[in-house]
Amino acid sequence: MPVYRIAALDIKIDPIYEMTKTALEPYLTDGEAYDFEVSAREEGFEGFCKASFFPNNPDVNEGPYLYTQICKKVLSDHNGFFFHSSSLAIDGEGYLFTAVSGTGKSTHTRNWRKLFGDRVTMINDDKPLIRKIDGKYYVCGTPWMGKSNIGCNMSAPIKAVYVLRRGEENRAEKISPGVVFNHLLEATLIPKTRENMTKLLEMFNELFSQAELFLLTCNKDVDSARVAYEAAQKKCED
Repeated sequence: MPVYRIAALDIKIDPIYEMTKTALEPYLTDGEAYDFEVSAREEGFEGFCKASFFPNNPDVNEGPYLYTQICKKVLSDHNGFFFHSSSLAIDGEGYLFTAVSGTGKSTHTRNWRKLFGDRVTMINDDKPLIRKIDGKYYVCGTPWMGKSNIGCNMSAPIKAVYVLRRGEENRAEKISPGVVFNHLLEATLIPKTRENMTKLLEMFNELFSQAELFLLTCNKDVDSARVAYEAAQKKCED
């Protein structure tokens, strides 16, 4: 069974459908050792399909099912969690942008690419994983990148997280997690056990003690990227 390197973890996966194999291919390793395994060849996959928007398309559902199982395992055993966001790296540091669907995460990160050019690498436009590695939090690429399918197999230490909202003027305001706590929870998978919920909250607390958190009010103009970037640099200099 193939082993894939995702978010600095070796995961054993035996994909059934070509769609999943293609998505996973950039993460394939030649190793045999693995941290854990996930599979759609189990009873839970059928129920997952029935509850999805495409109950008669197991090929479409295999990837999301595997990713859900990976996210659960990472939270319970590997110091990490799923965070619905568009993420990029600039000068080796990670920036994440989260918002409700349709607010413009992808539009905003596109502005970063316009403004900073080759300094920017897209990590994942929709479904990155966040992991604590050697005491520091990283945003990690995954094979699942949303409709745009933009991203790559890389990780970067997180410098700043932005909660986006639309506005006429561009403004970045440093905030505490409590101000946007409901949104932070909505951006991840809510654990079903008290133990895992405690782990998630502890990781939120640690993450935002290391990285800046901003409420970013922005329009669609490329200057929104400048405002966001400069806010993070200013906070680091203070």
